[in-house]
Amino acid sequence: MKGIGRPSVWLLIVLMLFVMFPGAGLAADAKLTIPAANVTASADDGNVPANVVDGNLTTRWSASGDGQWIKFQLSADAKVSFIKIAFLNGDTRTSTFDIQTSVDNVTFTTVQSGITSALSAGLQTFDFPDVDPVRYVRIVGHGNSANAWNSYTEVEIYGDVSAATPTSTKFALSGSAVAASADDGNVPANTVDGDQATRWSASGDGQWIRFDLGGQATVSYIKIAFLNGDTRTSTFDIQTSPDNVTYTTVQSNVTSALAAGLQTFDFADVSAVRYVRIVGHGNSANAWNSYTEVEIYGYASSSPGNEVAVSTSAQLASAISNATAGTTIVLANGTYSQSGPFTVTGKNGTSTSPIRIKAANQGMAIISGGASLQISNSSYIVVEGLKFTNTGNTALLLDGSNHIQVTRNKFALPATGGGLIWLQVSGVNSHDNRIDHNDFGNKSDTEPLIAYQGDNNGHISQYDVIEYNYFHDVGPWVDNGKETIRLGLSGISLSNGYNTIQYNVFENCDGEPEIVSVKSSNNTVRYNTFLTSKGGLTSRHGHQNSFYGNFFLGDGVETEEAGIRIYGNDHKIYNNYMEKLTKEPIFIDSGNYDGGTSGYPANPSATDLAAQWKVYRALVVNNTIVNSALGITVGTASKTYAPQDSVIANNIVRNTTGTLYKESVTSNTTFQGNIGYGSTLTNNASRTSAQINGVDPQFTTVNGLQKLSATSPAINAAVGSYPFVTTDMDGETRSANDIGADERSSSTVFANRPLTSADVGPLAP
Repeated sequence: MKGIGRPSVWLLIVLMLFVMFPGAGLAADAKLTIPAANVTASADDGNVPANVVDGNLTTRWSASGDGQWIKFQLSADAKVSFIKIAFLNGDTRTSTFDIQTSVDNVTFTTVQSGITSALSAGLQTFDFPDVDPVRYVRIVGHGNSANAWNSYTEVEIYGDVSAATPTSTKFALSGSAVAASADDGNVPANTVDGDQATRWSASGDGQWIRFDLGGQATVSYIKIAFLNGDTRTSTFDIQTSPDNVTYTTVQSNVTSALAAGLQTFDFADVSAVRYVRIVGHGNSANAWNSYTEVEIYGYASSSPGNEVAVSTSAQLASAISNATAGTTIVLANGTYSQSGPFTVTGKNGTSTSPIRIKAANQGMAIISGGASLQISNSSYIVVEGLKFTNTGNTALLLDGSNHIQVTRNKFALPATGGGLIWLQVSGVNSHDNRIDHNDFGNKSDTEPLIAYQGDNNGHISQYDVIEYNYFHDVGPWVDNGKETIRLGLSGISLSNGYNTIQYNVFENCDGEPEIVSVKSSNNTVRYNTFLTSKGGLTSRHGHQNSFYGNFFLGDGVETEEAGIRIYGNDHKIYNNYMEKLTKEPIFIDSGNYDGGTSGYPANPSATDLAAQWKVYRALVVNNTIVNSALGITVGTASKTYAPQDSVIANNIVRNTTGTLYKESVTSNTTFQGNIGYGSTLTNNASRTSAQINGVDPQFTTVNGLQKLSATSPAINAAVGSYPFVTTDMDGETRSANDIGADERSSSTVFANRPLTSADVGPLAP
């Protein structure tokens, strides 16, 4: 080394280190922090997935079988460099597994397969070429050298910030981008004026303030300053939405610290966000929600190239063909027509990056002529803002698809003089679809506006939601075959749908006796408003459906204005309000086929399934019927099988005509705690006042509805135990239950009320 100076020695040492360790001098990969809640698995034996991130080698996750997996969700996109795993009995047996990564929790890439551990009791390192970006890491086990068990005591994931992740900065928001559920004069815009001496304030649990980011973005965290934040804490939820319709709660029941300035509230980055909403739950001193400043941090969408503008039918077809997760196809104003459907087949978005087909301007992109839209074997597709005026074809077919949202479209197909379904849901693997904020009408052709047709294997689509739609002007009247919504068919009536029809308006839907025809089981129809419509809501086939919180408002003039009619087993009808109806408000009908107490006879024929089934165990409780031609009717004398083991309890019928509680057949129906007033109480002389009390319910008019006055005998008078009746027709909590749909209250503003066309459809909030 003679002749080499000290600086040269150090340079030589550094060069040697870089040769021996190429990464020396670079930023070291760090262990990524993973909350226990972010660890899930395909199965476990009671040794849960969270155990692998508790820092304790004596706990473990275990699941037996080839292909069992454990998955880790990182808090943000990251570069992943290697992982460490410690195995149960790792010093006496080897384990085999794959390592996979994903950015969306849908498509996983295997970065190493068929790995076999060494014999070691501690953490072992498994290195691979860096993967960037990564949001999910999954380890897929293939058992160990002794048996089929996959048992890991600890897992650590190492990496760094993703090079693909931009730096989060504060979004610039104007006052016009901020809205709120209410305020006391301290307006929402004050929260983005940079002045902590101003504020937004609103009193009450659930009051919210909403921020429009102006475009799709990723949100990383928010900062909030609270009025008197140094002397009281505030509680709230943080929610995000891509469309101002569907909101996801990213943090719930957050409680602020005691601090006067801006406080930071961090959470895992949320992509595809347009709207941020803070839902307040008051503060530690009172019910007020008062925020002086709000700042939102994140970064704009990193893939603006995923938006495809089209203006011709050929461009639309091509864009659909080339669409991938995150693609937004924007249709310019104009007409899109061809001789057959535009088909979306085998296309899959993700929950955070759906494929969107949307109009640039709502209602101005028109699907016309011989065209239509068919979505087959696809998922996470959004159809938004289109107008369907096509001729002779179902406008929109959802076939074997899931997580499809149909939102803010106008369906206005011209009459054909025949039968035509406007929107059809069918096929295998159909589930979790949402049809919301659309306009359906006018319609004169037969067949339903919306029809659920099943999968040809006896099953109906499951967990779908139909909400906030405007159905209107259906007619003229026919005896059968012009339903507004048909939820199933007789052949699939014994399948469970778990579907929900809620918050819709049906106005002048005069097509046939069944406006909504439920022909499947375990569905819910709630909070809808039926306005001057001929027909009613019918559980025509199926079991265990629930009908509650609906408003049926007739005009007392037009014929056939009905309420709810049922067949089958174990239905619940409660908290419904019915006024000025000219047909039966509630009808527990007799049947011409007996499906038995279980409701599932062995091998029923097609004829059996199409019959009107005997009613077993219907519960009709806490409904209010006023100023209608009829009340509650039990049975039809001309049919063979009377209802059995049903209950009619705690209802109010106040009419001036007809029989209020009419029993057309002899049955063992239980009556208790009902009130009837104004006309013939009952045609069954054996009924007692404990069963039907002929007393004036003493209504008062509130917002146009007949509700209990302070002196009503219905207050606190309900009898029996019906634990599903926890609220009333207004959505208010019941206590010492009142009789009828209304629980007495001095309030005049309610969560649930009759809806109008302004509350639903494409232009609704």
